[in-house]
Amino acid sequence: MRTGFTDVVITTAHIESLRDFFSALGWTCRGELLSSDEVAFWSLDAPPSRAARMRLPSGSCTVTLIDVSPETPLARPLTVPVTAPGGLFDINMRTCDSDWSRQFLLDYGWRVLVEPVAWQFGDVLTKEGLFIQDDGVVLAVMERLHPPLDHVGFDRMSDIFNATQMVTSAEDTARFLAALGFRVFIDHLGPLPGEGANVLQLEHVPEEEGAIRLLILHPDAAMDGSIELIETLHTAQPRIDPPTAPARGLTALAIPHANIEALFARLLASEWFDQIEQPLAERALWGREAVPSFSVRAPDGGRLDLYQCDK
Repeated sequence: MRTGFTDVVITTAHIESLRDFFSALGWTCRGELLSSDEVAFWSLDAPPSRAARMRLPSGSCTVTLIDVSPETPLARPLTVPVTAPGGLFDINMRTCDSDWSRQFLLDYGWRVLVEPVAWQFGDVLTKEGLFIQDDGVVLAVMERLHPPLDHVGFDRMSDIFNATQMVTSAEDTARFLAALGFRVFIDHLGPLPGEGANVLQLEHVPEEEGAIRLLILHPDAAMDGSIELIETLHTAQPRIDPPTAPARGLTALAIPHANIEALFARLLASEWFDQIEQPLAERALWGREAVPSFSVRAPDGGRLDLYQCDK
């Protein structure tokens, strides 16, 4: 079982189009009901009429789609700038062909937020684009141009391997994630080189003003299940305060931990004690048997659900 985050929760008024999108990529539905624990844990007003738990047969990340009314407010409004802090910003998937994936996403109800561009990050040349759908879920799609991936274990598009939070302070959020067992293994300070600024909608900002702090963290310094933090240093946007009640969009990431009781006790005794949203209790979540779990909010409101998993 991978470390880092293992599950994504999406609350949506467009469950059919999202389920069809994942299904067309080979993901299978492994359940269409939520447990009463899940309804309470995610503060849903009532058991949803529909839900779908999607997973690639060869993958390691589950996506839970929860059907809600179109009147449910958005966690992140559709028109906010990419770099505005607040909540969970995106999920990331790899592709074998950016041109193919662009049209594929358009066919399944996504819109282009940022056109795919090729840019150099360190030794890696990547082509990356951002796509958004009507719940405000943003999907970053990346094609590795050079050097090629050692193992391409996917057809067309990959499992979800990374998720991004736009933050007011990368340093503070990294300290918070360190308390959950994550550690920084990529640290970038300065402007994104070349066309990379386009991905953050900073292409019209003078280079000296477009500096960012980009951190990628994972318990084992791996990309699968990693969390990316981006802070703009000179072009700060107003912070979004995501609703704590049900809201449409990226709702939560779930993270396994080998000693959940000790982790919860440490958080209660730390500066992050008031970030705890749901207390430690035994619950049946993400289609698993009941295990101890709790939830906590990152400094800018991104929800992380922690659960016991003996590795």
